[in-house]
Amino acid sequence: MDGKAKRILAAVSIPSFLIGTDFTGAMLLVTPIEQEYSVDITTTQWVLNAYALTLSMGLVAGGRLGDMLGHRRFVLIGLAIFLFASLACILAPNVTALIVARALQGIGSALVWPCILALAATSVEEDERAQAMGILMGTVAGGNVLAPFIAGTLAEFGDWRGFFVFNLVFALIAMVLIARFIEREKEHNTDEAVDLAGMAVLAGGVFCLLFGLDVGADNGWTDWVTLSLFAIACVLFVLFPFIEKAVRDPMIPVSMMRNHQFVRTLALNGLPAIVLFLCLLYLPQYMQKVLGWSIFWSAMGMLPLAVVVASMNLAVGNYYNSVGPRKLMSLGHAFLMAGCVGMLFLQTSWGYLALVPIMVLVGLGGGLVFGPAGTAAVNAVGAKGAGLAGGLSFMFHLGLGAIGIAFATSMMFLSATRVVENALAAATIKLGSQDIHTLAAGTLKDPAVAAIIDRLSSKDAVTVTAAVRDSFAEGLHTAFWFGLVVAAVGVVVSLSVDEKKLKTEPEQT
Repeated sequence: MDGKAKRILAAVSIPSFLIGTDFTGAMLLVTPIEQEYSVDITTTQWVLNAYALTLSMGLVAGGRLGDMLGHRRFVLIGLAIFLFASLACILAPNVTALIVARALQGIGSALVWPCILALAATSVEEDERAQAMGILMGTVAGGNVLAPFIAGTLAEFGDWRGFFVFNLVFALIAMVLIARFIEREKEHNTDEAVDLAGMAVLAGGVFCLLFGLDVGADNGWTDWVTLSLFAIACVLFVLFPFIEKAVRDPMIPVSMMRNHQFVRTLALNGLPAIVLFLCLLYLPQYMQKVLGWSIFWSAMGMLPLAVVVASMNLAVGNYYNSVGPRKLMSLGHAFLMAGCVGMLFLQTSWGYLALVPIMVLVGLGGGLVFGPAGTAAVNAVGAKGAGLAGGLSFMFHLGLGAIGIAFATSMMFLSATRVVENALAAATIKLGSQDIHTLAAGTLKDPAVAAIIDRLSSKDAVTVTAAVRDSFAEGLHTAFWFGLVVAAVGVVVSLSVDEKKLKTEPEQT
């Protein structure tokens, strides 16, 4: 790898790391945001969902625009939007403004990610692409796992807005490096167009699905609003392939949809993200709610996962050609399964040390899958389609991860509600449905939960306090049953990959 390629990789690694931090870092800020704006978890969840939705749905458009008008140009435009949105997050007067600003951050990231992936893939020789992609996926995955530590530290010693100050500063640094070390491209694919119709249909389907899971957790799964949202989502998902066949430049080209190896690699970019996001979202909460740790120390507690994932992602690119992506990804999903099994047997009395081997297993699994899956997606279509392939691979990484978290959260909330209801019934404590909802969804530090407990007698308060703590532990087990199934599916899909078909030449695509 020559000096120019190394400079380009160094420059694009900064925004790659930044994008990696932005989704998972916000996971640790849900509780302080909820407390500041006096809203519940169903509302603050959209601080995550809004970003995931606009990012995942806009990635392909970002890749297209980069292919048409220049990757360097749209990296800089995307970073400028991201910078402005970060400032809007810092100044947000209410949760609605924060959600809108987060959606804008997602748009900025959607322009940046596929373009830096294309810059990295085309800056090196073909036999060096796996190493380059491994470095880039290593930085984004490293951002994924280091973000809770960054956000927790800033929230503990300052304010949750400090995390978005971090976003702003890094976006500015990235803009300077990209402008300094990457030259403007001289050739573009000027005959392409952005598939706005396909993007709108797919985004609408994902939005209805996520919103349906949100409403269903609150109003019940047989509620007419919940069923209507799921029905609309199904209709839009069914309609999407027909839209793609009708438009001139589809969001997902028909040739790519028919490329079974590429479709498998897309799934393998998303399935491991579900298990990783489960750990990043719920393990810090476990440390806070069950072990009684502060936000800072719960973030520090995630370092074993952060170190293992980042190290594996940086190292695994060197083994892509010699070992092969199928073996790497199959082994990675097997490690993810082992981590989920460990969570199923976890007892609250075991303390923090019981979490360490689980985090190591999940870190090994994620590190073995993320880099090879991203590289395989690009290799399945060739270098000329790197921007689009990169956009689609990260769309599935974040999109499936967000949908999986929404499913797991709904299952977790139902399980937690059942535990609270059973504890109240056994102690003959009568509370309204809204109070039960608050206890199942909240923490012992939440003002709303504390207000309910303060109304009770000392004996009943002890019972309800134990129920809130136990409900989270039980819900956690339910969520990781889902993670175990996802990881098992990942093993099956990995074994079905045909490595010989992951060397498609650009002109054949």
